[in-house]
Amino acid sequence: MRAGPAIAVLAETPHLATVAGWLHGEWWHAAGWSLAATAEFLESASGPSAPITWVATLDGQPAATATLDTDDLASRMDLSPWLASVFVAPGFRGRGLGRALAAHAIATARRLGHAELWLHTFTAEPYWRGFGFVPSGEERWAGGPTTLMRLAL
Repeated sequence: MRAGPAIAVLAETPHLATVAGWLHGEWWHAAGWSLAATAEFLESASGPSAPITWVATLDGQPAATATLDTDDLASRMDLSPWLASVFVAPGFRGRGLGRALAAHAIATARRLGHAELWLHTFTAEPYWRGFGFVPSGEERWAGGPTTLMRLAL
């Protein structure tokens, strides 16, 4: 039987450059971040409260990441904290890593005493409903619509 993922604070691992590349390529470049700025943020996102970025590894290989952040939409700076930048590397998809990281972030937000958690998504609304997130309106990000979702903790 294969062991589950190991989840660690990204800044405490040797995987910072890999994760920065994933997130910069997937979303952060569209928000105007340079790769260096992405890496700098991720290195500083080490907790113990938001922002904190985790990496999930399988057999020592970086496989997925998620962040508990203080903000994730410029139009909604009034909301916090956020579950953000949930990304599973293509070769590791379908193994429950996104689910494990999301559960970890939700548990951390609860432990920190937050009453709610926010996220926004372009395409994964049904997935996030499975965690109990409910749609709370539509916003814009990088020139397109994104669904704002809230989870009562």
